[in-house]
Amino acid sequence: MASTTPLYGGAITTVIPGGFLDASLVREVPDTQEVYVNSRQAGEESTFGDGLGLNESVIVDLLQQVDARDDRAALDVHIEEIASLNQADSLHVQQHETLGPHTQVCVCVEDALKWGKRSEKETVVVCTGLLRLPDVQTDVVCSVNVPVTAEQPEELAQLQRGELPARVLAAFALVKRMVTEFTVVDKSLFA
Repeated sequence: MASTTPLYGGAITTVIPGGFLDASLVREVPDTQEVYVNSRQAGEESTFGDGLGLNESVIVDLLQQVDARDDRAALDVHIEEIASLNQADSLHVQQHETLGPHTQVCVCVEDALKWGKRSEKETVVVCTGLLRLPDVQTDVVCSVNVPVTAEQPEELAQLQRGELPARVLAAFALVKRMVTEFTVVDKSLFA
């Protein structure tokens, strides 16, 4: 179950799923990011009741607001940047929704390099939410990364048919909550 979690020293709150570990406890994370990695053990998936599995990660990134003609175009800039950072060969937006003013979410399917491996590719579904904060010229990009590996042939087949597997739908529901329940507690963070 996701619960409200303070981020950036308490200046911001949003929901983070149970069983996810703050990555800054084990590695360096850029100041603009909050990163959480799935630390659930096999067999615990149903304990949390959120439909997520064992290998997702969550990233909240505070970025300079991009110059774009509208919010959807801004989302496109950010998802293309994520695909570039993942060294993805391809990017396909499988689903998109506008949740309100300055709030967009989408599901992207990428073929990206596996972390730390220069030649091995995997399918990564990136559920991305964009919340634009014009008053502080900031784009908040929330993403839930869902690697779909050869060990999940049913999920790969669903993606190839244009369907979203249950685990991806759970990640998409999470990213929607992250952007809609995102709260700025202390605006001095943006000064």
